[in-house]
Amino acid sequence: MLFRGLQSTSLSPTTVVVFMSSNKIAVIGDRDTVTGFRLVGVNECAIPKTPDETRNFLYQYFRDPAMGLIIITEPLAAEVDELIIELSQSPVPVILLVPDRDGTTGAYETVLKELIRRAVGIDINI
Repeated sequence: MLFRGLQSTSLSPTTVVVFMSSNKIAVIGDRDTVTGFRLVGVNECAIPKTPDETRNFLYQYFRDPAMGLIIITEPLAAEVDELIIELSQSPVPVILLVPDRDGTTGAYETVLKELIRRAVGIDINI
């Protein structure tokens, strides 16, 4: 018997296999970043003009049950970092901060430090 490419011999009789249907990717970013991701096949893309639009797109993509990954550029993430920290409490979809064409701003460090502080209970320098 096969389970999506896995032979049942590798699974014990008590193993429970859970397949998530989170296979969509969304990108929130500037025009250049979004264009690059569209060229590789990402269909869910947004170019917000204001922090409120960024929040709305995050909520929209986060509520999609098929969404597995939300990619957002660091400059936009810095404008809504509190929301990203709040939404990152959920394991799916994953919110990934990426630099834009101008390079990294360090926004990912702020978000990562806060997530670690909440998970562990202490501040850890990264």
